[in-house]
Parts: sequence; structure tokens; C-alpha cells
Amino acid sequence: MRILLSAYACDPTHGGEDGNGFNWAWELAARGHEVYCFTAVVGRENILARLADSSQGPSPAGLHFVFVGVPAWVDFLYRWQFGVYLHYMVWQYRAWRAARPYDARRPFDLVHHVTFGSLQFASWLWRLGRPMVFGPIGGGEAAPKSLRRYLPNWFKTETMRNAISWLLVTFDPNVRQTLRRSALVLASNRETVALARRLGAARVELAMNAALPLDYFPAAYPPRAPLAGRALRILWVARLFPRKGLHLVLEALGRVNPGVEFHLDIYGDGPVAELVPGWIAAAGLQARVTWHGGTPYGTLRDIYLSHDLFMLCSLRDAYGVQYLEAMAMGLPILSLDHHGAADFIPKEAGIKVPVGPPEATTAALARAVEHLYHHPAELEQMGRAGCAFATQYGWPALVEGLLERVALVRACAPPTVGQQSSPLQHSTRLCAEGVVEKR
Repeated sequence: MRILLSAYACDPTHGGEDGNGFNWAWELAARGHEVYCFTAVVGRENILARLADSSQGPSPAGLHFVFVGVPAWVDFLYRWQFGVYLHYMVWQYRAWRAARPYDARRPFDLVHHVTFGSLQFASWLWRLGRPMVFGPIGGGEAAPKSLRRYLPNWFKTETMRNAISWLLVTFDPNVRQTLRRSALVLASNRETVALARRLGAARVELAMNAALPLDYFPAAYPPRAPLAGRALRILWVARLFPRKGLHLVLEALGRVNPGVEFHLDIYGDGPVAELVPGWIAAAGLQARVTWHGGTPYGTLRDIYLSHDLFMLCSLRDAYGVQYLEAMAMGLPILSLDHHGAADFIPKEAGIKVPVGPPEATTAALARAVEHLYHHPAELEQMGRAGCAFATQYGWPALVEGLLERVALVRACAPPTVGQQSSPLQHSTRLCAEGVVEKR
């Protein structure tokens, strides 16, 4: 197939959405498809360096990257929180303009939008009139109001986000058009499935939004040293955004019975970094917590292997790839039971605590830590279950799963541009702006 991949975030040296964008492009091309990955300029140097690095294997023959820029004043506004939204929307418009001449010369068989994985910001590429897969996406999830005290500046981070989300899904016709014109919408949690269906998506399926390279996985479950006579080693890894819930985790650990020996290692930096020492002190955990700051993505694998429990309680998250990384390394998971964690962490692989008032939620998390400390055999059972689950989500398997889904829906996809019966009909006009193609 000739595939147009929309990956605004795309960087082989990063995890998260950046890594997802690059890996979707690479893995699709590795299967013999001709892939044109339209992406932002910011990742160009790392992408080109990876393509030139033959030590990691040759680049797939059919892999092309098209770098789409935006005006300088839009780049300038990117430094502010809500300037990111404008930057992304302008980029999407320019990516559509840049894609039209490629499609006019030789039509794409499939359009696949992968990053950003946001329902609310949709995609302009349905206008090409080609069969389109939208996602995996998130966006239906919202932080629980009952836990708002763990989100500094709730108005800025959540009220404004929710207001912008409501405005987009209510008044931006591009959102509904994207959902309705897509042959398949993939959603990374049940909240987003419900929202997509409510907005008119014809076919929505729940789908994992993360995967790992095959060389990430250990050959077998990596056992830990016996817990007797030492502290339970707990790990937290994420960017220090309020919604990642570090404050909640620290408060919960502060309520653990003093007779339970544990040590928490925190890896991450970000906007709320200056608040972390105060949170640690308020919980009385100065002797039980080490904050290491940010760490290179390539070092995380060994860090997972040196711990007994992964504890990430995101207040709002489509799904965190850290869950998958931790399970692949045999770590049990302790999390909140909502959003992507509810759908893609097996119950056998950890403990998921219901969301409730702060006192009840932190108490439940504290009791879970105590239980696992006193029942170390369960740590291994959960770790083995998580390891088995994670092995289903290597990048080759995730991409093969997408292609199987595409094969099922292509037969019933709308006719392409030029056929009068097509609801996707849209005229094309050759025009390319700010585009550099590199192979």
C-alpha cells in the first residue's frame, strides 16, 4: 500500500508520542509498504541521523519523511501552554496542503493519523478523500474533580483544557467530519470510545496506543531478589506534569504503616519540579524518597529491572507507555482504576485502586503497598502476568494488528475522490508549502 502517515510528534530518540510517530512509520515501511510520514520540523535532525545510522540496520526502502513547517510567529507562540494548540492546528492545515500534490500525482491507498493522539484536534487529512484510520487517540478522559487538590492551578490545567475541548467538539466541524469520514477510529480508552461514538464515528474500536521494540523485551521474566530483610523498592517514572499524580503518590506513601520498609525512586523533571521537595517533606518521606531528576530514555530499562513495584497514579492520561515498559520488565503495577490504565493493565498484573475522595484514595493506595510488602509472592505472580501481557505489544505485533483491522474495513470504505457517491469527495488543487522530503 501507499500510506500517508500523519505524525506531528516524531523523534526516534524519545519515548511517548514522539517515539510512537517514528515507530509507526518505520514498522509500516518495514512491511513493504510505501510510507510518506508527514511530521513537524523539530524532529528532523534526529530522524535524519537515525536513517543514516546503519549500525541499527538499514532503513526500509519505502520510508519517506516530509517535514512541514509553520510561520515563525506560530513557532514563537509555542513556548506558552496554549500556544501548543495553535501550533498544532496550523501545522495540520499545512500538512494537508503539502499532502495534496503527493496524492494528486499518485493517490494514497490509506491515510493514518497517529500523533498527536487527540480526538479534539482531529485531522485535516480526511479532505483527501482516501480511506482513513484515525488513531489510536485519546481525549475523552478528564481528571476527577474529587482529586483536584493534587492538581496545582486546577483552573489553568483542567478548567481551561475542558473548556477548549468542549468548544472544539461543539463548534469545530472538523472534529465531527474527521470522526464521520474515517473508515476506522481507534481509541485508547473507553471514555474516548464513548465520546467518539457520541460525535458520530461510524466504527470505533478500543486499541492500545503504545508498543515497544522487540529488543526491549527480556528473554524471560527477570526475577527479583527476595524481599525478606530489605525495603520494597518502588519506582515512579514520568514527566513532572500535575496530571501525572506524583503529589497523590507521595501523600499515599506518607500514610503507609511505619513498620513497612520501602523506598521510592522518582525519575522525571518538568513544570512542577519546584514543588516536589515540599511534597516529599509534607508527607514526611525525606528518608524514604530519592528524586533523581530527568534521565535519558535509554537508561530506563535497567532502572525498571532494579525495582519491585511500579507506582504511577495519573489523574488524567489516555495511557502511559511507562505501564507497558514496567510490565515488560516484570514489574507489578499500582495505579488508579480509570482511563487507559483501567483498560490496558490486566487485573492479574497489579492493583488498580478506585477513584474516590482524597482520604479514601490515598488510604487504599497505602493499604495496597502494605499488602504487597507482606505478600511478596504476589509481587512475582503479578510481575509474571504483566510480563506475559506486555509481550503482545511489540511494535511488529501492533502494526500487524492495525493492518489486519484495515483489511477488514477497506472493503466497505467510502469511494475515493472523483466518484460522485463518495461522502469524502473533495476537490484537490496542487500546492506545496514549506516541505522538505528526505528518504
